[in-house]
Amino acid sequence: MWKFGIVYLYQVRNGAYMVTDEELKKVYRMFTDTWKLYKKYADVQQKGEYWEALTAESDLIVKKYQNSELPRDLILSVISELERKSKGMQQNAT
Repeated sequence: MWKFGIVYLYQVRNGAYMVTDEELKKVYRMFTDTWKLYKKYADVQQKGEYWEALTAESDLIVKKYQNSELPRDLILSVISELERKSKGMQQNAT
């Protein structure tokens, strides 16, 4: 990666991909929003209300970024991790 003023260049197979500071800030916000969601719901609950609230808030974040792939994939990873934790809790309870 090379930085030229406010534009970053990432070398790709057939040339370079230019990323502006504004694009990087948007990606940063996507990761930050996803982190805040994870932090808020990290204490996994076995209640329906917990999962409904998580789903509703997740939908809002994805819609905030016009359903683009990166925030959707980040959110799905968070939900997958929370589900994994939930299943582990259920197994330990038996």
